[in-house]
Amino acid sequence: MAEAAQSHAFPSLRSLAAGMVLAIALCAMNSFLTLSFGIIEEGPNIAALFFFAGFVLSKTRITTAEMVIVSTMGSAGGSLGFITNFFAAKVMTGPAYTLVQMAAFCVVTSLLGMLAVIPLRELLVVREELPWPSSRAVATVISALVERPDRRQAMALGAATLLCMGYVVANDDGGYGLVPAFVSLPLFGLASYGAGLALSPFALGGSYLMGLRTCLGFLVAGLLLLASAPWLPEPSAPYHYIWPGIGFLVGSGLMMMALNWRMLRDAFRSVVRLQRQGPKDDEAILGRRGLVVFGVFVILVTFVFSMGVMGLGFLVVLLLILVGGFVQNLIATRAAAVTNFNPARVMGVLVQGICAAFGARSAALNLTGAGFVAGSGAQASVLIGDMVYGRWFRVPPRWQFWTQMVTIVPCALVSAAVFRTIHARTPLLLVGGRLPAPVAKIWATTALIFDGQQPFPPYALEALVFAGLAGALYAVLEARTPLGSWLPSSVGLGIGLVLPVSIDLSFFVGGFLLTVVLGRWLKVSAVTLTTFAVAAIVGEGIGGVLKPLLDVAGLIPH
Repeated sequence: MAEAAQSHAFPSLRSLAAGMVLAIALCAMNSFLTLSFGIIEEGPNIAALFFFAGFVLSKTRITTAEMVIVSTMGSAGGSLGFITNFFAAKVMTGPAYTLVQMAAFCVVTSLLGMLAVIPLRELLVVREELPWPSSRAVATVISALVERPDRRQAMALGAATLLCMGYVVANDDGGYGLVPAFVSLPLFGLASYGAGLALSPFALGGSYLMGLRTCLGFLVAGLLLLASAPWLPEPSAPYHYIWPGIGFLVGSGLMMMALNWRMLRDAFRSVVRLQRQGPKDDEAILGRRGLVVFGVFVILVTFVFSMGVMGLGFLVVLLLILVGGFVQNLIATRAAAVTNFNPARVMGVLVQGICAAFGARSAALNLTGAGFVAGSGAQASVLIGDMVYGRWFRVPPRWQFWTQMVTIVPCALVSAAVFRTIHARTPLLLVGGRLPAPVAKIWATTALIFDGQQPFPPYALEALVFAGLAGALYAVLEARTPLGSWLPSSVGLGIGLVLPVSIDLSFFVGGFLLTVVLGRWLKVSAVTLTTFAVAAIVGEGIGGVLKPLLDVAGLIPH
C-alpha cells in the first residue's frame, strides 16, 4: 500500500470544512435511506469522491491526508444515520422520543463508541495484522483519485448527482408529480400484487456497490412475495406481512455469528494479548492521564443520562456500557476486519435480550440495547476501519479521532431532525406504512416479544419461527458448502422480503445492468460505474430528505 508522508502540522481548513458539510449531508441522506431501503452506504468513498470533485480544479493539489480526513468525517456522519432505526422502532412500540432526547441519545452513545475506539485500535490495528478488505477498497479509491486525477469523473459525478436528485424531487411519490416513481408490470395479473419497477436512483444505481449476489437475493425475495401474495392479508402489498422477512434476517444473522465463532474467539483473545508485550504505539490518541479523564467523563455522562432520562437501572446501564459499548464493537470491528459480515442488526437483538434478562423488559427499556448498538457502533467500528487506511497513509490517528469527534453533535441534531420530519410526513408503523424500515421492524418486534406482548396476527408466529429456521439453514448452505458462492445473498433475500416487490426488482435490474451489461459486456470502467453509483445514492438520499422539507415549507403543491 502506498504511503504518503505528512507535510502539515494540522489538517487543512478546506478538508475540515468539506468534511463537516459531507458528514451532515451523509447523515441526513442515510437517515432517509435506512428507513426506505434498510441499507446504508457509510460514506468514506462518497466523501472522497465529492471532495475530489469539489477541489480537483483548485490550484492547491489535493493530498492523501485531506482525503483521509474528509473520508473519516463523512463516514462518521453517514454511519450515524443508522440510528434512526432506533427512533423508528420506538414510535412503532409507543410514544416517540422528543427531539432533545433523540439528539442527546446520539451524543451519549457516540461518546461511548469513541471511548471504545482507543483500546480497540491498539488491539486490532497496532497489535494485529488483519486483512481489512473495506479499508483497502477505500485506500485504493483515494490513491487513484490523488495519483491519477480525472476531471471528467468530477463533472460526471456532479451532473449525475443533480440529475438523480432532481428526479426524486420531481417524481409523483410526494414530489412535484412531473415524472413517475413507479412503473407497473402488467404481466399475468401480477401488477395487482405490486409487480413493477421502482424508478429509484438508489435501487437502480446504488445496487452496483452491493454486489450481484445481493441483487439476486432481492430478486428471489420479490418472486417469493409475488408467489405468496394471493394468500396474504394484503395481496396488493405482500411486504406488509413482515414476519417471514424478520424471521429470516434474525435466523440467518444468528447462524452467521455462530458459524463465525472463530472470529468471535479471536476477538476476545485480542483482549488477552493486550496485556502482553507487542509493537509500541508511538501514535497514541490520548496519553494515560487524558484517557482516564475522558473515560471517567464518558462513563459518568452515560450513567446520568441512561438512568435519569431513559429510566434504566444501574446494572442494566453497566451491562450496556460493557456489552453495547465495548464487546459488540469488538465483535463488529473484527468482523469488518476479516469478513464482509455485519452483525449490527443481530447484535441489536442480542443486546435487547440482555436488557430484558436483567430487568429492563418493557419495550421502551429493552429497545435501548439496540440503540446503544446503533449509536456506539456508528463511531467505533467505522472509525477504526478509517484509521487503518489512515495509518497506511501516515495520517496521525489523533487527527481522525478529533475530527470525527466534532461531527457528533451536529450529526446528532441532524439525524433527530430528519427523523422527526420524515415521521411527521410519513408515519412509521410496525405493520403497513409507506416506509418499509426493515431494521426498525426487527427491533420493534423483538422489543414487544421481550415485553411479553403478542404483536402477531394469525399464523404470524409460525411464519416467524419457520422463516427463522429457514434463514439459519440458508446461512449454513451459504457459508459452508460449495454452493455458497452461487447462492443469492441471505442479506438481500431477508431484507427483500420486507421491501416492496417493485424495489426488489429494481435492485436486481440495476445490479444486472451495471455489473453485467455495462461492466462485463461493454467494459465500462469500475471507476465510472462507482461514480454513477455514488451519484445515485447521494441523489436519492438528499432528494428524499428535501421532499418533506419542501412540503413543510409549502413549496410542493397538493
